[in-house]
This record gives sequence, structure tokens and C-alpha cells, in this order.
Amino acid sequence: MQKSLKKPVKKSHILGAFALAAIAVTAVPATAQAAQLSGQVTGLGGKCLDVRSGSTGNGTPVQLYSCNGTDSQKWTYTEQPGEVGATVTAFGKCLDVASSGTTDGTKVQLWDCNGSGAQKWVRYLGDTLVNPQSGKCLDVPGGNTVDGNALQIYTCNGTDSQKWTFGGTSTPQPGDRVEQFKREVFDRVNAYRQQNGKQPLQWDNVLARTAQDEADEQARRQRQGHYTFENIYDRMRQYGYSHPLGGVWENAAGARGFWKDPQSVVQAWIDEPGHRANILTDSKWSGVGLTVDGNGNYWWAQDFAG
Repeated sequence: MQKSLKKPVKKSHILGAFALAAIAVTAVPATAQAAQLSGQVTGLGGKCLDVRSGSTGNGTPVQLYSCNGTDSQKWTYTEQPGEVGATVTAFGKCLDVASSGTTDGTKVQLWDCNGSGAQKWVRYLGDTLVNPQSGKCLDVPGGNTVDGNALQIYTCNGTDSQKWTFGGTSTPQPGDRVEQFKREVFDRVNAYRQQNGKQPLQWDNVLARTAQDEADEQARRQRQGHYTFENIYDRMRQYGYSHPLGGVWENAAGARGFWKDPQSVVQAWIDEPGHRANILTDSKWSGVGLTVDGNGNYWWAQDFAG
């Protein structure tokens, strides 16, 4: 297969159009640092994500209900390394899209955890729960806050019916914040691809390593760029890349004081046409690199291959 090498349209800093948005980022949300969150999940009207009648049987509807502190409203959001999305569990069972449905209006329920796409969720932009398999969001039907309104998946629209706040406590898992942030960038990019009709990427450790090389070099130079990208094929072979060598693409970001969390850097890439085009290629595999230098600056890279 003939090899192709494609870089973003612009190799310079992505400050211009992104500066105002980036300046507004003053702190990293505490929940973004955690691989696991536990507690109540609050939605429309200040009401809670609830297991109907506290039943643990498979198929029990998950609903909106007045917050009451019972076990029916205690949820745990858990990310799994190397997987797209997280599980959301109560009573040891998973928040599940009924019959693995993908159409608007499909109800959600409690079900034995089985690792299927029907039980994967991504916290997109911090307060929206997206099911990557369907590309749809957890939604309060009709925006109706009556107790007992059974929840559904629905086309993501940014309304308050699809906003969910995780309370309670966070429990960091093994590994530091850098590893967790890499994972969140990967999940956010996949969520955006799903919303635009693209298949989800699969994590590849070799591409994560080449992306880390780029992040390290940007940090060393204190300047955003694509310094190691010219020899990426050589490094992919050296690191044991196991897929056919096709096209490769790279997004990078970094500037002193900017893009200190996954949400801001992914949004910056989405907002710039060249970087957005790289996200929406027909790539199959990807990996993310992140270096935080001694001054607290963040240097990012994501490599794509297909």
C-alpha cells in the first residue's frame, strides 16, 4: 500500500481563533481528574437519576425522581483504561440502553453489566452523557420533571434535559492526572466523531507513544509544532506497530497558560478547520500524548492512523 502522510493545514500555534475561549479556562474541574465518581447524579429541575422503586431486577426503568439520598440514587461512573467510555452503575448493575437501541426515544434501564456498547457513556463537555454506540444523549423525555418520568436516549441538542451533574466523591484510580487526561481527550474526540457519523477510533499504544514523543518535544522547545512527525513511520515500526501502514495525521496544541484540560484542547481542535478535518478522517486507530512541564504548561498531541 502506498503510504500517505498528511499534517494539519496549519502547523503554527492555534492561538488566533481560540485565544478568547482558552483564556476563559481558569481551572480544571475536579471531576475531570477522576477515573471514578460516586454519588447522586442531578438533572433537570434539580431531580435525580433514580432506579425505579429501588428494584435490582434486569429491565428496571431508570427515571427522574426527587432527590432523597437513597441507594436508588447512588451512582458510580467508572472509566476503564483502554476502553471507549465508562460504565454508570447502581446496585452493582449498569445503566443500559434497552435492546442496544440507537433510535430517539429508546428507554434506558438497569441491567447486568456485560461490557456492551449499550452500557458505555462519555461525559461530553462535563455535563452531558453520550452513549457512543448510538451517538445519542441521556435525556428527560419532553423536558417533563414529573417524578417517575422514564429516561431515554435522544439526539444530542444541548438542552437542560440532557445535562447531568455528578455529585458526591471522586476516587482517583492508579496512575496520575496525565494518564486520565489522555483518556478523556480520546473519549471526547470519539464522541465528536460519533456525532458526525464517523466510527469510533480504537486506542493504539504505539500511536500513544509517537504522540507522547511529540508532546515531549513541544515541551522541550516550549513551542507548539510537529517536530517528530516527519519520521513517524520509522518510529511506528520501531515501536512495533501491528496494523497496515496507511495515512497518518496529527493534531498538536500547547502554549504557556493555555489548554489545561481535555475539554478546552479538544474544543480548540474542533473549532479550527484543519484540526477538525484530522479528527473526522477515516482513521481507525489513535493515541494521545500529554506532557506537563515544570511551569504547569500543558503540551498535547494526538496521532491518527487508518
